[in-house]
Amino acid sequence: MACTVSDQAGMNNFSLDWSRMLTKQLDSIQVLRAIAALWVVMFHTVGNATTYGWTSQFMPSLARHGEMGVDIFFVISGFVIALISYGKPVGLDAARRFVIARAARVIPLYWVLTSLFTALLIFAPSAFGHARFNLWHVISSFLFIPSLNWAGIVVPVINVGWTLNYEIWFYVLFTLAIATFQKPIRSVMIALVALALVHPLREGGIIWNFYTNSIVLEFAGGVILGTVYAKYKNIAPSIIFPLIPTVGLVIWQYDLSFTGENRFIALGLPAFLAVACALYFENRIRWNKFLCSLGDASYSLYLTHALTIPVCMKLIQTADQKHGLRGDIVCLMVIILSVAIAFACRRYLERPMTRIARRWLDQRASV
Repeated sequence: MACTVSDQAGMNNFSLDWSRMLTKQLDSIQVLRAIAALWVVMFHTVGNATTYGWTSQFMPSLARHGEMGVDIFFVISGFVIALISYGKPVGLDAARRFVIARAARVIPLYWVLTSLFTALLIFAPSAFGHARFNLWHVISSFLFIPSLNWAGIVVPVINVGWTLNYEIWFYVLFTLAIATFQKPIRSVMIALVALALVHPLREGGIIWNFYTNSIVLEFAGGVILGTVYAKYKNIAPSIIFPLIPTVGLVIWQYDLSFTGENRFIALGLPAFLAVACALYFENRIRWNKFLCSLGDASYSLYLTHALTIPVCMKLIQTADQKHGLRGDIVCLMVIILSVAIAFACRRYLERPMTRIARRWLDQRASV
């Protein structure tokens, strides 16, 4: 979720200049990241608006299947990591630099917000309804280990952070592959497919069920696209067109029978097609600059909206106790505020903390 091509600056073995060049070229990926984050925010906003008593007419249709924004992020993550790794050096030093870049990018903002949520859980538990503080749940959240929350759901302190547990798992696999194999991309592909295949072989615990879920194949799909794009600098229509009728059937079937176990089929394939189409049109259309900028802030938007939405809902409810505002207006207000806060978070928290963390980790690694 947290990947951008530009995130890899500082990884000397992965070519700083090359990464910057890709950032300028791949506006399609930035726009798609913005759309994916907005879709998730819209999905959660509509759900919260309904909980608070507002009825929307148009937003539910727009937010329908908004959870697929997460699947798009996973495909993009696989794409970016494969793209920046294609043809690059391997070994322990390359693996170390990869870890530094990813840790500096993902951890600081997530830990700050997790600390904030934990403090609220301890000192203002009423803000979370019936939620209860659990030390192991907090520790596992900081360590990106899946565990049960107070309601028996496998999510960290920040609910949306469950996706980062998968992101970190993907990074761990890629780090091991870079350090161990001459062809890490192929090794990671084999590992991801193997994980998905062994899932139904036995009933496992939380860790087993989480990391072997077929959703990991979405990273594999992204790796395929990243490898193809790195090699040919384009996505051929022959990859896209055969998927269109298949995805159309999948979306129709999804409305009838969607479960967490078939998420890769129901949402992963459409997400794969969305990323492939965006790449196909990369140099064929002019991409919206605002959405490109929002793509840069999509990580902040994704994490902060977990707090922004309920806070905004409470504030609006205080001002509109009789629910005179239309639900669609309320949702639009919350989404706009969420985006504004995300831009501020990106500028004043995420970017400075990433630079500081990368500098600190580089210094520790060189000692």
